[in-house]
Amino acid sequence: MNRLIDPDELEAERAAIEAESIGWLPLENGAYLHVGDRDEEEVVITVTGVPDAGMAGMNVLLLGW
Repeated sequence: MNRLIDPDELEAERAAIEAESIGWLPLENGAYLHVGDRDEEEVVITVTGVPDAGMAGMNVLLLGW
């Protein structure tokens, strides 16, 4: 069977679309930034490998595989 897209590429694309749809900003391939509260006096960025909707108010850097 001839596939149009490799299953791994399809999964990576799906994950990217999902991350961008909840406000994650793409920086590079596999790296996203989510900016939570821009009015915070002290900015702390949490580095993670799995995006979570509970991080909505946090500044988070996602580094994928």
